[in-house]
Amino acid sequence: MIITIDNLFFRTLKKRDTLIDNLNSNRNQIIRYDLQISMCIKNRAKITKGGFNYILEDMWDWRPIFPVDNQFLPKITRLLLENEIVKV
Repeated sequence: MIITIDNLFFRTLKKRDTLIDNLNSNRNQIIRYDLQISMCIKNRAKITKGGFNYILEDMWDWRPIFPVDNQFLPKITRLLLENEIVKV
């Protein structure tokens, strides 16, 4: 199950990254991919017994391109985004 989630995460991330060149016309699709990536991170944390301690480094580093409601983001991303906003 973890391998499937990881594969889905990387495929979706790759698709999203190809759309970044033209942000305005691909906005809805990028947001959709960001939500799918978010769900992959949440599911990976649920499956592993250590929660967010055992997710991949790429999952730690992921940030949504466009603002997304906090309830849809994984806990680690919410906390990191809040810290980045405070630092600025």
